Amino acid sequence: MTVSPTTAVARWKAVALGLLFALAGLVIWNGADRKASDATQPLSQSPAPKALRSAPQTLKLGSFNIHSGKGRDGVLNLSRTAELLSDIDFVGLYEVRATSQTNQPNQAASLASLCEAAWLFAPTEQQWWTNHFGNGLLFRRPLRSVMRIPLVNTRGKAYRNSILSTVELEHADVQIISVHIDRENDRRSQLQSMIDLFLGLQAPCVLMGDLNTTEGDPLLIGLRDRQGVHSPLHESLEQGPPSGTIDWIFTRGLKTISAALIDNGASDHPFVKVELAPLDLPEDDRQQR
Repeated sequence: MTVSPTTAVARWKAVALGLLFALAGLVIWNGADRKASDATQPLSQSPAPKALRSAPQTLKLGSFNIHSGKGRDGVLNLSRTAELLSDIDFVGLYEVRATSQTNQPNQAASLASLCEAAWLFAPTEQQWWTNHFGNGLLFRRPLRSVMRIPLVNTRGKAYRNSILSTVELEHADVQIISVHIDRENDRRSQLQSMIDLFLGLQAPCVLMGDLNTTEGDPLLIGLRDRQGVHSPLHESLEQGPPSGTIDWIFTRGLKTISAALIDNGASDHPFVKVELAPLDLPEDDRQQR
């Protein structure tokens, strides 16, 4: 059978159009697919952190799963989050997203702008060929060092990392682990690795974050039983942490001045806030701050 030139051209156009649609579908599928961020790339952070202050005698720390800025009412409102961070020296942030509606590259940067603080973003995953989700820091004190540590992942696209920072205090530098632990299969191995790291650091040091486990977890019981380990929430809250608490701060070589769990509806998690001092800081110095 002889095919007319017109028919042949039409068929080639149909084939080309089909290939074009297939290619477009492949590109969309590849871009929409969530992938692990490249842990070898430098971390994004404030280009000129003008808000840094001199090293204090005590340290006000915060740990907050911001739930991508969405409150219990489902409304995205970073101003409510910023209200909690106004007087904090250093805060670890979890479930932080890249932004497209503002002139800031991510929610840590947006919060830093609202709070007049410096920021850092440690992405855990990419989508549409850009880093879009992970952990962050806000800080108003100098950082001597910062390191991103990827966590073990055996269940597909549940990418996690921790941030190990060294913060300057007047009397001692404090090493701080900020982490968001998996809530399913990898929870135990991730938490154990962070506990081992925390116990291996030179004091004073802090382990804080959304650990996705309650105080009855044998790993937390064992941690609290270790000599020299303190739980500010247990030491400061008269009735102890509420049942179901999964956001924690643990310390070594530091004394708890105060601690609180604050819930203003900015997230589906409370904000953990503590003030700490080196164990050897004189009482008069703390009162004069």
